[in-house]
Amino acid sequence: MSNSRKLIWVTVCALSFVFITIPAYGYTDPNTVGLISQILTPLVITAGATLTFLRKRIATALSGLMQRLRGKADVSQG
Repeated sequence: MSNSRKLIWVTVCALSFVFITIPAYGYTDPNTVGLISQILTPLVITAGATLTFLRKRIATALSGLMQRLRGKADVSQG
């Protein structure tokens, strides 16, 4: 399929989502976002604290991994 046909197909699909939608007339409880926030905030804080506490070990592990991957790449090229 040529690029122009793909573009036409993507445009038709996007326009069908825009113009062929049915209004839901639904109601979402406003406190749903509050509950999600109360769950996600401690998780984000804990993940950030863990990354801060272990950043040197993570950096050492990633640099070792990169050295191993570069070493394998150098061997395969040579």
